[in-house]
Amino acid sequence: MSTIPSRNTGSSFKRSVDADRQQSNIETDKKKSVQVNQLFSDDARTSKKKDAVHYYNVETLNDVEYRAQIKVIEEVDGEQVDMTPKPIINDAIVEQFMKFNLNVLHQMTNFNTMLSRSTMRSRTRSSTKTGIGGNKQSIDDIMNGIMYETINFDPYHSVELPCTTHEPKPYKKSFVKITLRKSSFFELHTQSQTTVAKGTPEGEETERDNRTYDYLTLGKGKIRRRSDNDAQTDTILFVSRAVNTILLTSATVSSYVSNFEMYDTLNNVSREIAVIQVGSLKDPPPLALTDDVVAAEGFEYEEAMAEKDKIKAQTDRLLKSPEFRNAIMYVGRTLSSNTNEEGMRRFRNFDQVDRTNTEAEYVYSMSLLFRLVPEPSKAERKAVSDIDFCRSNGDILAVGYGLYSFSSQYVPTSGSVFLWSIKNASEPERAYYYNVPVTAISFSPFLPSLLAIGLYDGSVEVRDVSSLQDTPVAVSQRATSPGCAPVVAIRWIKQVDDNENDEDADIDPFLSLSQDGSVTRFRIIKSPFLLGFTQMVLERVEGHPEGIFVHPHSRIRCESNRHPQGLSITTHPLHKDIYYVLTDEGCIHKCSINYQHQYLEVLRCHDGGVTVMEFSPWSPKLFLTCGNDWFVRVWIDGITRPLLELQDEMTPVHWAKWSPTHSTIIVAVNRESASMWDFRRNLLRPMSKHKMDSSFNTVARFSHCGRTLVIGNERGNTLFNAINDMPFPPHFQYDELEKAIYKAIGNDHELLMELKSVGFFGYPDKKAVF
Repeated sequence: MSTIPSRNTGSSFKRSVDADRQQSNIETDKKKSVQVNQLFSDDARTSKKKDAVHYYNVETLNDVEYRAQIKVIEEVDGEQVDMTPKPIINDAIVEQFMKFNLNVLHQMTNFNTMLSRSTMRSRTRSSTKTGIGGNKQSIDDIMNGIMYETINFDPYHSVELPCTTHEPKPYKKSFVKITLRKSSFFELHTQSQTTVAKGTPEGEETERDNRTYDYLTLGKGKIRRRSDNDAQTDTILFVSRAVNTILLTSATVSSYVSNFEMYDTLNNVSREIAVIQVGSLKDPPPLALTDDVVAAEGFEYEEAMAEKDKIKAQTDRLLKSPEFRNAIMYVGRTLSSNTNEEGMRRFRNFDQVDRTNTEAEYVYSMSLLFRLVPEPSKAERKAVSDIDFCRSNGDILAVGYGLYSFSSQYVPTSGSVFLWSIKNASEPERAYYYNVPVTAISFSPFLPSLLAIGLYDGSVEVRDVSSLQDTPVAVSQRATSPGCAPVVAIRWIKQVDDNENDEDADIDPFLSLSQDGSVTRFRIIKSPFLLGFTQMVLERVEGHPEGIFVHPHSRIRCESNRHPQGLSITTHPLHKDIYYVLTDEGCIHKCSINYQHQYLEVLRCHDGGVTVMEFSPWSPKLFLTCGNDWFVRVWIDGITRPLLELQDEMTPVHWAKWSPTHSTIIVAVNRESASMWDFRRNLLRPMSKHKMDSSFNTVARFSHCGRTLVIGNERGNTLFNAINDMPFPPHFQYDELEKAIYKAIGNDHELLMELKSVGFFGYPDKKAVF
């Protein structure tokens, strides 16, 4: 048995393949129909948004056209005037606004399209990952991309709609016309001034009327409601009352004049001539004249002298008047400010050099601002013996005139103290005159208006410079201060007991040093005299005290006086009971007000007299001394050897002091010049040297700011010198001072070890105390 299965098998396979192909075609058609439907829905959504934009534009244009049909017409002088507001035409702004709205809508449409596109792409990628070929985009993506690339947005496309015509209605503005006319005069109130007898019915009515008037104008009746009404009327010009003048009448009248009145009138006219010729009448009349002529001339002479005395008495009384003296002082300040304005500005430091200035030079220069010249005296010339600034007001300066060098062959017979103000460099504002030379002055640091004055005859007095009276507050007397030697120095001291809050507490005392080496302590009590008693009497030093070594003289000396000569006195900056006395032996005697007739220490500082001892503002232990052996030495308390020795000229140094602005600068003054030392830079010679005047220098003082140096000379002039071209002050003054001292003594190992053992020698927190 045989079979033929090959033909049947082939037909069945063909049918199955055709069926599968037909099924796949059906599914493909379904997918295409879904994609086409989705595309149609996106196109519909886009067309709806376009219609909304067109409708919005059309509606806006309709509103604008409707507004354009409305007109406002107003009648002016019988004519109709168009008062319709004009529209603001700005095509650029309208175009920008329309573009902005269309761009916003376009961005929103793109955002929704891209969102749907991303969803469809994710689905298509997942379905075509296993497809044939390398194309990963679907037909829908390609169609959507082509469609959105060919879209054209026309922002100016609008749909024209049929518009209805609107008939404008005329608009008329309502107004009120006001006419002002002059009305008739109404009298509201009239009150004439009358004078009637009191007690009568008319008098009682007048008093009642006066009380009513006071009630309405001054009393409680004036507090009532008021209203102010204004109206615009024509301006009428009236003639003021000042134009009217009183009628002037002239008449001829007669008067009686006696011979006495005629004589007095003529005598007053010729009185000035008689005063001028009074010098010729001083001599007695000649004997050849008759008695009548002599009597007449004697009468005229007595009358002229009486008139001259009267004028002098009036002048003296005017000069003693406080009001007149104050007026002269204010006028003098005004005139002086015109000539010394530049110097006053520099003294007040109005123009200071900036730290950022690149052209600043450190040459340590000095320039003269102005000079104080006392009134010229034909009899004698007095030197500047002492200078002191007021503690509370740096513009006030006291200058004492008298004797400076006690070895001078010529001693002036008088002295004076002038109180100068920087506001008036021409005339002093206070003047005190004495019959003996003035040798020392000192302002009180506790009561700034008190000024202590020491004289050549050993007397001391205290004055209140704020008072216009010439009477001193208190003077010394021989019973309590029997010394007759000149007073060389005065220094105020603070009371040890604390009575600052006690109103009955005594005024702080002061110490007075005389040339004979005696120290007197004075107190101001409720008395016209000072209460003084001897505090210390110095004795000559025997042997070799601590300090520098002085070679003994080859010839044995026998001093005629067992007491050394006092030259100056200094107080300790911290310990108020400690003071130092400087003598001509070159020694410094350390004393205490609690111990009389004995001193605590003796230190030899110079081979000769010690003229000045001054503590550093940045250290209560560091001090300098200057003397007649040409040296300026720097010492520290606790070490008996000098740290620094400065010497330039072979001339005694009269005065030396630390600079208030720089901790490493020292200014020294001798007879002819002023030297400025900066031992941070140079120890061998000064940084600058300045010659002040042709006359010899005597004393000097720094101003409170430290940028002006005041120097007095033997001619009586006081020179104000500005210190310029200085290095800028360091921020840490004490650190620079300590560094400069350690650097200067670096070669002396023993002295360096002693200084290191002292440790910190400044004030707490490295502050400065002036």
